[in-house]
Amino acid sequence: MIKIDFEHTGVSALIKDYLKQKEVLKPFYSLFPTEENYAIQADKKLKEYQHRDVLHSVLSQQMDRLELSEKQQENLALLKDSNTATVTTGHQLNLLTGPLYFIYKILHVVKICEDLNQKDSKINYVPIYWMATEDHDFDEINHFYDYRGKVEYNAENGGFVGDISTKSTEESLQKFIDSFGDSAFENKLKEIIQTAYFQQHDLATATRILVHELLGDYGILILDANDAELKKCMIPYFEKELFNNEAQNFVQQTNEALSSYKNQAYAREINLFYLENNQRERIEKTAHGFTLVDSLKEFSPEEFKQELHSHPEKFSPNVILRPMYQEVILPNVAYIGGGGEIAYWLQLKSAFENYGILFPMLVVRNSMLLVPNAYKHKAEKYDLLSEKMFVTASSFKNKFTEHQSDLFKELEDVKLSLEKNFESLEELAEKTTSSFGSMVEAQMKKQMKGYDSMHKRLLKAEKKRFETEIKKIDEVYDFFFPRNNWQERVINFSEFYTKNGQDLFSKIYDGLDAFNSSFNIVILDSIAKK
Repeated sequence: MIKIDFEHTGVSALIKDYLKQKEVLKPFYSLFPTEENYAIQADKKLKEYQHRDVLHSVLSQQMDRLELSEKQQENLALLKDSNTATVTTGHQLNLLTGPLYFIYKILHVVKICEDLNQKDSKINYVPIYWMATEDHDFDEINHFYDYRGKVEYNAENGGFVGDISTKSTEESLQKFIDSFGDSAFENKLKEIIQTAYFQQHDLATATRILVHELLGDYGILILDANDAELKKCMIPYFEKELFNNEAQNFVQQTNEALSSYKNQAYAREINLFYLENNQRERIEKTAHGFTLVDSLKEFSPEEFKQELHSHPEKFSPNVILRPMYQEVILPNVAYIGGGGEIAYWLQLKSAFENYGILFPMLVVRNSMLLVPNAYKHKAEKYDLLSEKMFVTASSFKNKFTEHQSDLFKELEDVKLSLEKNFESLEELAEKTTSSFGSMVEAQMKKQMKGYDSMHKRLLKAEKKRFETEIKKIDEVYDFFFPRNNWQERVINFSEFYTKNGQDLFSKIYDGLDAFNSSFNIVILDSIAKK
């Protein structure tokens, strides 16, 4: 494995500063996620956690229809123990998991728990994947990419995505698996897809089955928080949000304090949706009570309070309250997320404190690049298995060409000679009129502009001379940065699973660093078995 510090990868200034634990950000989190701090955070959390029986009951019911691995059974049983804490990540219900970092997030959570359990016998740590079943952004989840292109499906959707029927995914996924060959790994993935999506499930069930089939052996527990019993635990907090509207002010104040960084989320006056008939409607406060924005259905304050207490399952937290919901119902010590997720969590600490909820540690997940051996050899030739990859392909090709050709050194010598001549002319100009000095300055600008044009023309010509090498560099960049983005943010795991099978996840797991956030390059053998 090759490890690259995030400092050299182009991640946001906020994430760089957070990882450096800069003073400016310390008011916006509690404990930084060092290995030693997990036990300290767990001690605080376990002393106040109240919903263990409900959580264990709900998770047991949700996972009851799965054939649990030995590790999953063990972790589920551990959840009943008062000394058990959780480490959590969450993600949307992307088709076939969406981009690769879906896998990285879950396995990073597992790795943290495994490492902690080996070193701390007093506290048990259990990994949780929180399914974003109440999300409503269908366009973000209805597709995935491999290196050949996009696989996409359409469905009627006006509410939360967890209830979408997988019937709508079958045509696209069937076409996708029809393109497979007949290797053992391809046949295994066909079987998994058919089990998850081709048996008339909703998307929440399909995703639970999919994650279980792929990663169940690692002990991951899969939670759908769109549950009436779990939401009963949130009634006091939802009521406070509906009638006091305090979250908005706290988040806004934090956003202003963090104005030098890019804000990721903005709070509304009411940060809850109302769920009914598969519709997820925004709630607005009125002079007479509450109204649902789309249907214009109205409630008096008394009616809405009664509705909340009778049917808490009809109330759905948005991006501001969802993290609080997670931390109320889980004995959680840390949340693992990407840069954007950590950025919006940092906006929430004061709101957590206002609601009396302990703020978790925030872990910037490992990023990864998967490199088959064939690309490894190409990349090594150009030293691209390093921080040097994090410039644009155009910039890298320019530097490569300039380094390969001696003509640029000769042209640079001409430029230096030209600059020296103009220095002499400037000395001469100082002895005469200002008009002559202006003429010298104008000529210098003209000549330097001409030099820049010659440099560009020479670069274009020399690129043609090194055309074969330039094409190889393009091949590496297209693989490392498909669609001009990081591989992990675009390409689906299936691209590598069909050539590596379950060994893919072992390679990824081994390439993760539990307690250090970094960009890790993992080399794959990629030999498909017949």
